[in-house]
Amino acid sequence: MKKTIRNKEFLLFVLAVCLATFTMEMINGRFWLTDFQVYYSAAQNFFHGQPVYQVCFDMGSGYYKYSPVILFFFLPLCFLSYKIAAIIYFFILGLVYWYTFALILKILKRYFFTMAIKHEGLLVSLSFIFILIYFVREMHLGNVNIIMLVLCCQALWYYLERKPALGSLFFGLVLLTKPFYLLLLLPLLWRKNWKAIAWSGLVLVCGGLIPFLYTGISGGFALYSGWFRTILSHGQAFPGMGSLDYILRQNVFPALPGYAEYIIMLVACGLAVWFILDNLKSERDSKVGNIYPEGNFIFEWFLLIALLPVLFKNDWVQLQLSAPLITFMIFYISGTKKYWLIPVMIILLFFFSANSDDLLGKELSGKLVKMGLMGLSNFLLIMVSLSMFLDFRKKNSRKFQKQTPV
Repeated sequence: MKKTIRNKEFLLFVLAVCLATFTMEMINGRFWLTDFQVYYSAAQNFFHGQPVYQVCFDMGSGYYKYSPVILFFFLPLCFLSYKIAAIIYFFILGLVYWYTFALILKILKRYFFTMAIKHEGLLVSLSFIFILIYFVREMHLGNVNIIMLVLCCQALWYYLERKPALGSLFFGLVLLTKPFYLLLLLPLLWRKNWKAIAWSGLVLVCGGLIPFLYTGISGGFALYSGWFRTILSHGQAFPGMGSLDYILRQNVFPALPGYAEYIIMLVACGLAVWFILDNLKSERDSKVGNIYPEGNFIFEWFLLIALLPVLFKNDWVQLQLSAPLITFMIFYISGTKKYWLIPVMIILLFFFSANSDDLLGKELSGKLVKMGLMGLSNFLLIMVSLSMFLDFRKKNSRKFQKQTPV
């Protein structure tokens, strides 16, 4: 009963923030949802047999960049006027935010913080507040980043529940939308979750073939040709102010060669594999069953999600992918009562969460973004969360009930 009440309270809180954001956007004449306009227009073109790729549907980066099959999810909205479709999509995104944090909380409660924690609803609301500036931008643009996050979390949940087909359905949809999420294959590969990998491959094949049923063979090949060209050119559209490559170029090595970003990716992947292998070694060497495989797998998954905007150039709004780690950190501090970590969190979260034109002014806010401080604070948050996880696992692993490994 209490869990239901907390979820309802958090739902009402998110709904109130959605309504406030919607009202302000309407009053200020900023209810644009420019990214959604791209998806809406591309789906309309697809339905009417017109070009989808290499067509600018809006100013700036207004090109449709996702795979052809994703257009089918936007087709139902195309039968409505753009204004009505945009309002429906806006509030769908709001519900997705609520469900994302509810799912993150469910995972953390099930596999980490099994004991009752006081003010649980307040803590998850605090986690949401820390990504509020990303929420406002996401809702203003009508992007799909939060949808990617909830799909990843849902895939994780089904993998933990030993339902690889369902988990891979959600993971496959993520890969069909944004292929660079392939980074999340690392824990599946090294943990030899072959069923999950096989099901993901099947989803990709089926998702890849579906557009051919609508457009025919020649039309399908034309679509994929346009998509591949768009993917190759999209990387140059954003400076990637949250990426490690941008931070190093901006503040340390201005003459860093172009291939440096690929070296950073390879090093990061190597470190991630080392972390996964070390976890597996600890699990194998444990003689008393005190290593928690599910906890390791969950943190590996959340860690790699948070690293995506660090490694790949994109809009800074993708920094919100650290939401699962931030939620873990807040519950860790509350559960372990290590309140001396609060000042550290406040400093890091100030640059991560408070960089708003309304709070700091447009000029100062713009400087902080261009300096890469939001990305740097995100990277440091990831490192701090890793140290918290290792400490938590060390002190609590013997308390976990032994469960079936992932």
